[in-house]
Amino acid sequence: MGAFYGLRIRAGIMTLEEVPAFWRAKVDKWLVDNPENKER
Repeated sequence: MGAFYGLRIRAGIMTLEEVPAFWRAKVDKWLVDNPENKER
């Protein structure tokens, strides 16, 4: 669910505050661990 909500946040569909409290920590961790401009 971290990736699901994280991708929605990056797409501008929702904000971190709109993520259910149960998933917020996982989503925050996913966003930190998966930077948007990550070089491959």
